[in-house]
Amino acid sequence: MSDEVDDLSFPNAVITRLMNEALEGSPTISKEARAAMSRAALTFILYISTTANQYASSAKRKTVTVQDIFKALQSNQFDMLVEPLQEALKDYQEQTRKKKEESAKKQQNQPESTVENDENDENENEIENEDNEPVVE
Repeated sequence: MSDEVDDLSFPNAVITRLMNEALEGSPTISKEARAAMSRAALTFILYISTTANQYASSAKRKTVTVQDIFKALQSNQFDMLVEPLQEALKDYQEQTRKKKEESAKKQQNQPESTVENDENDENENEIENEDNEPVVE
């Protein structure tokens, strides 16, 4: 596991963007500071994931749920993160629901346009001979 953890990292651009958003005035961030932040974030995620996995295992489940993550945060004294994460989760679920509704609406409207497209496709396959009579290949 140790070798695998050393291979894990976040993209530098993502770390830089997050740090710039968190810091006022967008100061210059050294390469070492970005590497340290990336490593700290990775360590935090792995630690919380391991704790959440223990909660899932104790409940005889192989799947880690969002509730396991919240329990892991609370048990590791990161209570202050639970409420903002719950709000972010609700926003994410709302966005996902809206995308599904839009997709369903597009699919309901699609059969009408598909019929028109099929007719156009058939017309495109016709070639006129010398007498201007359509010939289908």
